[in-house]
Amino acid sequence: MSLTLLSAGPSSRTDFSAARKNNVCKDLKNEVLLYFVFIDTRTTSPWTEFDILTTIDSIHVAKRWIEQQAKEVGIPLKIKTDYYIGNEFTTINRNLPKKSVNESLREPNIKKGIDALNKWGDYVAKTVGESLYIEEKDGIPVTTKPATKERLIAHLRDEYAVEGVALMYFVNNYFRDDISIAINTMNTDDVEFAVVSYKYPVEITQYFLKLFGAIDLHKSYERTSSRKIKLAKEYFPNDIMQNPDLKDLQKVGIGEFTAYMLGWTDTLSDAYHPLLSDGLF
Repeated sequence: MSLTLLSAGPSSRTDFSAARKNNVCKDLKNEVLLYFVFIDTRTTSPWTEFDILTTIDSIHVAKRWIEQQAKEVGIPLKIKTDYYIGNEFTTINRNLPKKSVNESLREPNIKKGIDALNKWGDYVAKTVGESLYIEEKDGIPVTTKPATKERLIAHLRDEYAVEGVALMYFVNNYFRDDISIAINTMNTDDVEFAVVSYKYPVEITQYFLKLFGAIDLHKSYERTSSRKIKLAKEYFPNDIMQNPDLKDLQKVGIGEFTAYMLGWTDTLSDAYHPLLSDGLF
């Protein structure tokens, strides 16, 4: 089960174009970094070495698929990957604000849920930052160690010489019913990041793309108009953003609408413009 969070809560109209070329993850071109962190909580399954290694395998499958999709339409793209992991596959321990990702988001309400998840994400980023080697000059660190998501991403941009950094936090909900989320994709109040509950290559691919502006084409939190859901299904039945339960990446591709949202093209056919919004009109 998955969810993309684009704003503080439902509104009469959602303008999805705000996610395009926005925040740290702008257009998906040239060299970008996917940086991921494994997190243990008291309510999710513990990360084992096997779980971590199979998730990393899925990340590499997703990376290759996205790069191949870009290559087919002439977009230069290289996705660098790196991750935080302690000695002997130790993870970061930080309980979610509530028992699950879904409850953390929705209780007591969406706005407070987002605030709590952003603070939770900052704590994780600070823990990662404390493990980083910061180069010293004349015995003085050039920069202080990152203590927030924003500062961690700024450090990673410099370290890997990239503009876009997709920050993804993995919790192990493999045998549980929960959601994945992408936060701050339509605003610049905080940097965007994703909390991913499952290790399927399709899920990882979808949430990576969401950080760079892609939008669900199926019924979801932000896309609720039955008319526009029907249009999206008619226009793009085989788009990666069409099916949240898909398990095989080879059965889908990146259609014109998703390509536009990713910045792979600057034009969008008039027929697809209705999909840029949801709600009353």
